Amino acid sequence: MNASCCLGSALLLGLSACNAARGTAGDAAAGHGSAGDRSYRVCADAGAPRPSAGRFRHDRSALIAAAAHPLHPVQDHFGAPGSTISVEAKFTYGRAGKDLEDEPVQLWLDDCSGAAKALARASTDSDGRARFELTVPPVAGEYALYVSVDGDGSTGAARLFAWPRGMQIVVSDIDGTLTTSDDEVSIDVLDEMFEDLRDGDYVAAAYPQGPELTQMWRAKGYPLVYLTGRPYWLLDHTRAWLRDGGYAPGLVRTTDRHRDVLPTESGVGGFKAAFLQQLRDAGYDIVAAYGNATTDVWAYAQASIPPAQTFIIGPHAGAGGTVAIQSDWRAALPLVRDHAAATTPAR
Repeated sequence: MNASCCLGSALLLGLSACNAARGTAGDAAAGHGSAGDRSYRVCADAGAPRPSAGRFRHDRSALIAAAAHPLHPVQDHFGAPGSTISVEAKFTYGRAGKDLEDEPVQLWLDDCSGAAKALARASTDSDGRARFELTVPPVAGEYALYVSVDGDGSTGAARLFAWPRGMQIVVSDIDGTLTTSDDEVSIDVLDEMFEDLRDGDYVAAAYPQGPELTQMWRAKGYPLVYLTGRPYWLLDHTRAWLRDGGYAPGLVRTTDRHRDVLPTESGVGGFKAAFLQQLRDAGYDIVAAYGNATTDVWAYAQASIPPAQTFIIGPHAGAGGTVAIQSDWRAALPLVRDHAAATTPAR
């Protein structure tokens, strides 16, 4: 992702709340649930919880919630089965992203039992954020994760990925890598935001064969990580674009701080390098990485991903000795087709 996307993201700050719907968080929860004794399972069929609306702790919170749509972004999380992790969510309302302060909220998990279960409670801080402690389920797989606000029952959704050490994964950027340029997300969100003035149906253009690339990796048992410099308030928008575009489901991680969208090594490069190091520290093996920008090349190198396993498309194709990809992802498909299946398959 480069400067044009970052500038567009900054200009669009707070506009994505139009995607949120009170009492539901469907986009991030869509999936194929299954129970049983499988070594890897996907629990996402129960749907978002529908807690009864209670009372807000503060009158100002009730006024904010009554006047604007909820937007509760939750990053996807990962952890080893049985480990304890911290989950953070941000609770806001309206296009301006008004924070919900000092209000009780809950964390829920779909564990394939038929209904999402309430796991933990917390209160939001002055930035509208709440943190929960969560024990990762003992069975490897993907679990729908939800948060809810006690005051009005509104929800947000994400995924929890229970990956054992040694899991082999694939990482990809989005803007300029899966989309044809870094500007596409800005055009897409603006079109949606002003759909009363335009047709509102613009979809960010994508490079051909990108969905096939991700689905081929998934079919071989490699989970996908979509690591993007987009701001957190585009989480649901990003998940919907990936889903509707036919990309393999995977962990989506955006920035949490707006300074991290800056197209520099200390900005988006540093954000990506730090998250990749978290994956490394957890014992995961990154077998392939896809990007388009010099910050992608730098971040992947910082994570010790070999250039021969780093695929760069666009003007910087081949930078730093990486594998150069031109115009579409067709040339990369045979490399995936010939790749061995994952040793610990995520399927």
